[in-house]
Amino acid sequence: MSTLPREFFQRDPLTVARELIGCELVCGECAGIIVETEAYAAEGDEACHTFFRPSTRAFIAAHEAGSAYIYFNYGMYWLLNALVKGGSMDGFALIRAVEPRRGLDLMRERREKLAQRELCSGPGKLTQAFGITGAEHGDSLCGGDPIRLQQRREHAEVETCLRVGIRKSAHLPWRFLLKGSPLVSKAVGRAGPR
Repeated sequence: MSTLPREFFQRDPLTVARELIGCELVCGECAGIIVETEAYAAEGDEACHTFFRPSTRAFIAAHEAGSAYIYFNYGMYWLLNALVKGGSMDGFALIRAVEPRRGLDLMRERREKLAQRELCSGPGKLTQAFGITGAEHGDSLCGGDPIRLQQRREHAEVETCLRVGIRKSAHLPWRFLLKGSPLVSKAVGRAGPR
């Protein structure tokens, strides 16, 4: 499978987040199929970090499309985003859940969980399982090391719903899921603001 080219990320965040469903996330010996993402727009989206963090706006200006934007959420979890830049709007695609395929023993060790459902069914869970931290912040996801994103192997049917765990711009249906996957972070009917 070939790595996603930089041009893949030179479009708008909604297109990129939707088309990441079914692609493969690889980090070291761990790999899995992306089953859930969310889109965030740099302009006009109050839930995006650019709305209240000047450092995020500086990150967009300084990095190429397809760079990893990784931040520490609630002082507990690293979250992995892909920078989307150069299309009709800039922003990010948050990788929310992955179906583990390779490196499951290592993921289980890192997560201290045995069930496949518990390994990567949330953005903090998957970074822990894959060993992704702030050390990879700014690295390229387009053939980069240690993290890369690879093209889909087959067609993916995608569902759309509200983003999870936000209060601002919560009405936007910018969450994308692999239809029927039991490994998403929350079922479709329960998404939206908390």
